[in-house]
Order: sequence, then structure tokens, then C-alpha cells
Amino acid sequence: MRRGRSISRHNNLVDKIYINFLKGLNNHPVIQAMESDTIHLEGYGESLKSRKFYCIGSPKHLPTLLRSRIAVLDGEVAHRGRKCLIMLENSANSTWLLTMKWDAAFIIHDTADLRLAITYLMHAPKPTRVLWSGTETSSNVFQHLSNIEGITIIGLGSSAPLLSDWEAIFWTHDCQYDSIEPLLQRRMGLQALSKYNLKSVLKEIQISEVGLVWSSIGETDKRGSLYWFDLSEKCHRMTYTLKEAAEILHSIADTFGAADN
Repeated sequence: MRRGRSISRHNNLVDKIYINFLKGLNNHPVIQAMESDTIHLEGYGESLKSRKFYCIGSPKHLPTLLRSRIAVLDGEVAHRGRKCLIMLENSANSTWLLTMKWDAAFIIHDTADLRLAITYLMHAPKPTRVLWSGTETSSNVFQHLSNIEGITIIGLGSSAPLLSDWEAIFWTHDCQYDSIEPLLQRRMGLQALSKYNLKSVLKEIQISEVGLVWSSIGETDKRGSLYWFDLSEKCHRMTYTLKEAAEILHSIADTFGAADN
């Protein structure tokens, strides 16, 4: 009997040692890195209409990124409303931006030019998509634009935006870890970001030549999440609510009515 109890105690001790070993193994940084490598990002599918988002990329791929986001927006609003370019005179992207189709374009030299652009946006047919290019707008101007109903604000640059009001940030596939990680850490916090093995994620992004997006749109946790998106995507939503469908039909009717007159 004593021998049996001794074996039982021995087996329990071995079990405890084994369990503690597994716990320690799971906490080992190498094992954690291996586990985090299995994280797969979901494809991004939130609507961009009436949102505020920023596009970051190299000169080579930034035009493709911007055109894909505007194409998605155009599809969401059935090409209604207006597209407006607000470009500061120091914008590095002026050459190719001015070749795109805009309903209005403003090159800002002083506050008078900016007031004129804002006045146009307030009275332009909605929904309105406005692209801001150049030095990032001040928080006061950003809030003024945000208060205009039916407007989508798009920022554009080669480096991280400073304002915290952007609801989503898109990167081209060739953006580097050293430029992305500090921004994501400020947005998400170290704990939330640690769920992702960012270096591994970026490696897969670059191999697959898809983009990376951080977004707080539709998220219960406003620290946001990371997703991938297709840089060649044209539109991810071709269905409309009854209200949107009615607005589209009214717009078509108004166009034909004006043509008859």
C-alpha cells in the first residue's frame, strides 16, 4: 500500500512538472513568435463614405493606392456628388494629381484660397469626396471640414499623419516597418499591437503585393485593427440601402429633367 501511494505521488509530481514545463514553454519568446506567425489578417471591407482616411506610400505606388480608394468611393456613391482637390503649393504630388479628373481643384497659397475652397465644399452637391495634399491640415481646418455634412476627407502623404482624427490609414505594400510601427503603437498601444507579429505581417504583405490598413471604422475597440486590402480593388460594395437607391434615382431623374429643359 505504501508503495502504491509512493508511485501515485511520484506520478502527480511528474504531471505537475510537465504542466509547468508546458506553461513555461508557451511563454518562451521563440514559441510566442512562432504562434504569432500564424495570425492571418482579414480583408478590409468597411465603407469609406463620409469617413476620414489617410493614404501613405512611395511615389511609385501612391498613385495606384489613391486611385483604388477613390474608385471604391465612387462605386459606393454611384458616382454622384463632387470630387474636389485641395492642394497646398508645396505638394510633392502635384504633377500626377492634376492629371486626375476633379470637379474642382484649389491650389492653396494663402488663407483666402482656403476660405474659397471651404465655401465651395459647403455648397457643392453631396456626397463630396475631398482630397487634401501637401502639409497635413491643422486640427482647426480638419474639424471645420469634418463638420460639413456628406463629405469624405482623404489625406495623402509619404509619411505618418500627426492628427489622431483619421479613422483609417492605408499603406502601399512597400512601406517599411520602421515607419509603420511607431504610428501603430501610438494608435493601438503596445499591448494591442503585440497581438500581431508586425514584421512577419509586413513580409507577407510585400510578397503578396497587397496593402496594409489600420482602421477604427466599425470597431468596438477604437484602438482599431489591422487588415489587408487589394491595391487594384475598384469597388467592394455594389449594393445600396433603400434610401441610397432613392437618392440615386432622384439624381438620375433630375439629370434627365435638366436635359429636357
